[in-house]
Amino acid sequence: MRRGGSAAISERVCSTYHGAVHRVHVILTTHTTRHLRRSLLGVAVQGVKPGHIVVSCDNDDPAIAQLVCACSAEFSVPMSIVQRPNMGGCRVGQARNNGFKGVRALGVHPDDRVLFFDGDICPAVDVVEVHRRRGSAADLLIGFRIELSEPQTEAFDEDAVRRGRAPAVIEPGQFEALVQRDARYRRQLWLRKLHMTKPHKPKLLSAHFSVCVRAMERVNGFDEEFTGWGQEDDDLGRRLHSSGASCGVVIREAVAYHQWHPTRAPGDWKDSAGVDRFHRNLHWHCERGIIHPLEQPRPVLQRFESGREVERIELENPQRERVQREDGEPSQPAANAT
Repeated sequence: MRRGGSAAISERVCSTYHGAVHRVHVILTTHTTRHLRRSLLGVAVQGVKPGHIVVSCDNDDPAIAQLVCACSAEFSVPMSIVQRPNMGGCRVGQARNNGFKGVRALGVHPDDRVLFFDGDICPAVDVVEVHRRRGSAADLLIGFRIELSEPQTEAFDEDAVRRGRAPAVIEPGQFEALVQRDARYRRQLWLRKLHMTKPHKPKLLSAHFSVCVRAMERVNGFDEEFTGWGQEDDDLGRRLHSSGASCGVVIREAVAYHQWHPTRAPGDWKDSAGVDRFHRNLHWHCERGIIHPLEQPRPVLQRFESGREVERIELENPQRERVQREDGEPSQPAANAT
């Protein structure tokens, strides 16, 4: 097993990206195998192929790794998984940061994009293409999802996905809801210029969004002090907006399908675990994120090709020295790692 140190990553970036076109890498976050194979199918058949495909888990369930390995053979696409033991509760923000660190270890350019999906999201065939094209003019691209009903999820048509069609019969009202949300978010984006909307609007949904590597690193990724369910994506969106990241809306253009399952979400947004922290309106560079994460064992990345493991990387938990600055800006990350 090799270590994913900064020197090794920099060497891989330089050797891989000299003169290359910037790419879109896909990260799917999950804690279960439920619906994951169908989601990976949707990613594998994209018209524009992702650079890296990484599944990141909030646990070390071997069944998930076995599924990703099998999918690399079934869909003839290299895939990777990042895992570490469950830390006794929901740390989905940390799992997304670990996925981001996994993508970096495999090799990225600062102007590449990372496209995040939840593990139960199956994207339409052109979603990566939309994010690559629209991402040339925006650091952050906000997507959304069509909520498949339980009957629609049961009728999920994998052959239709392979042919570039919707996985089920979609009702007109479901598409119309996307169109209306797209218009509302674009209006909020315009109102931002006039300082007439809430700081986190238009709202980022972690189930489907993309961000350039440089912007994600600038805000230090997801704030890992949001634990339990909820608000970590509202917070990331607000911090990206506050940091000066440019934003676009692709809700109508980049269609993704959420497969039904019983929800862990509370009934009301205000009852979510992260509401109190969200209302603190903290600085746009979070303290505990990609750099200086909450305590965890080193995550391990396994890369699969054709149904076999071809690489294993032990990722770093990079730390930093905490330096008080008079201007209130966060200190620059140090090179330490544990």
